[in-house]
Amino acid sequence: MIRKAAVAGRFYPSRPADLTSALQGFVHPVDNPKKAIGIIAPHAGYMYSGHVAGAVYSAVNLPQRNIVLCPNHTGRGVPLSIMRSGEWETPLGNMRIDEELCTALMAADPDL
Repeated sequence: MIRKAAVAGRFYPSRPADLTSALQGFVHPVDNPKKAIGIIAPHAGYMYSGHVAGAVYSAVNLPQRNIVLCPNHTGRGVPLSIMRSGEWETPLGNMRIDEELCTALMAADPDL
């Protein structure tokens, strides 16, 4: 299953070249980025929060494996869920879901 990029073209550019340019404007390498075990970064449209998210991501070394947590904006459905296989579509290419990590998370929390 592929989770479509639902808001591409509205909250961030849908064309790869435009998205790359926007990201380059938000992310600026810093001397001595920090090792972090977790960060909180805004996820609103880039026009609202891109500069803040860019500052957060610029300040840390991200590991190879990352877990993205997000709220249930609609309030419908179960309180917790996980997409355990497939890919997330982005204008820069699809991102494969780490099935091994999802299986471990589901074993650790039966509510997922």
